[in-house]
Amino acid sequence: MTTEILVATDGSERAEPVTTRALELAAQIEATVHVLYVVDTRRYGEPALSSVEIVIDQCEDEGKQHVQTLIEDGKRRGIDVEGHCRRGDPTDEIVAMAAEVDVDLVVPCLEDVTPTHLRRHGLDREKIGATQRTLSA
Repeated sequence: MTTEILVATDGSERAEPVTTRALELAAQIEATVHVLYVVDTRRYGEPALSSVEIVIDQCEDEGKQHVQTLIEDGKRRGIDVEGHCRRGDPTDEIVAMAAEVDVDLVVPCLEDVTPTHLRRHGLDREKIGATQRTLSA
């Protein structure tokens, strides 16, 4: 059985060491990594055909580029990395993706999303707890 790891990232410098450690862990245990970048539309709203839509599209393009960088990094390390880019509330999207992919571990690398947020939105405590213990080593 393949281990599935979800790495939700905002592409920030702060997220980089945690993302790197998650990829290292995936290489050690031969896991598949699902990288998720969520454009937080709560910050901008979602009006159609407006300047806000242009900003959201730009954020999404940046997210896709970041995800592609992580996919390429995974290939260099011999890791199967799948990329996903979504729009919406990051916490909701992480929880939804975790359920869709049936992940074993969730690594939140976003400034505004904590393990507490994820638990409050229904993510299994053990999936996050195991990640924290493993990645803090």
